[in-house]
Amino acid sequence: MEVVYVFLLSRRMDALVRAYVRLGRFSGAVLVARGGRRLFAKGYGHADHEHAVPNTPRTAFRIGSQTKTFTAVAILLLQEQGRLRVTDPIGRHLPGYPHGETITLHHLLTNTSGIPDYVTTDSFTRVMGTPRPRTELIAGFKDRPLLFEPGARMSYSNSGWVLLGEVIERTSGLTYGEYVRRNLLAPLAMERSGLVDAPEEGHAHGYMASDGRLTRTPYLHNSNQDAAGALHSTVEDLRRWDRGLPRLLRPESLAALVGPHTTADGTGYGYGCAVRGDRVESSGGTIGFVSVSAHHRRDDLFVTVLSNIENAAFLEIEAGLTAIARGEPYELPGRRVFVTVDPGVLDRYTGRYTMRHMGRTSTMDVTRDGDRLMVEVHGLARTELRPMSETRFFASMKGEVELDFLATGEVALNWAGHDVTARPAA
Repeated sequence: MEVVYVFLLSRRMDALVRAYVRLGRFSGAVLVARGGRRLFAKGYGHADHEHAVPNTPRTAFRIGSQTKTFTAVAILLLQEQGRLRVTDPIGRHLPGYPHGETITLHHLLTNTSGIPDYVTTDSFTRVMGTPRPRTELIAGFKDRPLLFEPGARMSYSNSGWVLLGEVIERTSGLTYGEYVRRNLLAPLAMERSGLVDAPEEGHAHGYMASDGRLTRTPYLHNSNQDAAGALHSTVEDLRRWDRGLPRLLRPESLAALVGPHTTADGTGYGYGCAVRGDRVESSGGTIGFVSVSAHHRRDDLFVTVLSNIENAAFLEIEAGLTAIARGEPYELPGRRVFVTVDPGVLDRYTGRYTMRHMGRTSTMDVTRDGDRLMVEVHGLARTELRPMSETRFFASMKGEVELDFLATGEVALNWAGHDVTARPAA
């Protein structure tokens, strides 16, 4: 009966993901496991669309900010070895860094340091294809004013994780990538994971989808993501990671990893992972890729979705797979219908907006380009806002985004399943 049960689950899961693939809303790989049993794993679409190389569960994808959990585990492992403490001021490890006596490693791990995020600057997309040493990344943000006193609140910042990469190197005497390989990946036999600057054989290329067409995304050199987002992995390796964490860390370190230590927008945050009830989530979005890995502690359920389409419906797919595994209701996706809107209507919506997510404030510019409405969130490429009605629009950014322009002048966004409000800039 157990074999029949797993077979039926896998058929439902496959039907769900294939529905997204048919709509052009997914390309990648998924895996679902409960405890030590794998329930479903499959690849969809192409790792290399131009050469029809298929995605499989062994295809390596850039995992973006899921890297932060690996960086956090590296810090906790160094703490277990007595080489640092998360309560250390960063000045102890990075002498001369501004505010180095008041900012701690814990602040960096929880995004509560107040250090501005270098990825959201206007210049990032212009330089992201150029190899840059970590010293240059740090020089770009170290002298910028703090957003708030360290520990006062949370504001998601990739900058802090770059500093943690530097701490790992100075403390261990190894490069960040080598320390992670020796101490995290190799012990768990994660042979398809690591850091590379360009796709290798068996690695997926990144794309953006529009009306069923895939376009290669601009090149992002991995040095510009560093310890904040440079790792690649596979769904199979990420399952090994999820199952193997208790072999890497002591129970007290595992408890510190998931916290939560702070909250933002109703979500708890540990060290590099979000915590919502029994769900511990590590997610990532980078140029050409989005991903999520979620562990549901209540029933020891693990679901991971890796995509090489930057605007894929990855969180919707993860939610659907989770519902199927739990025997809960779920819906197959529908096709969005776009309409034509009088260009004069579009002028109502142009302007600059600010919004906050995970404590981080971002700027969104909405502009006219002929009879099209365009949007640019700083740190992301400019893209079209496609009308679904006179007030509702759709955009392809990091995940799928639906925007409702409200009579109040605000914009209500559903960004990859997260509700965000954008307000006109002062």
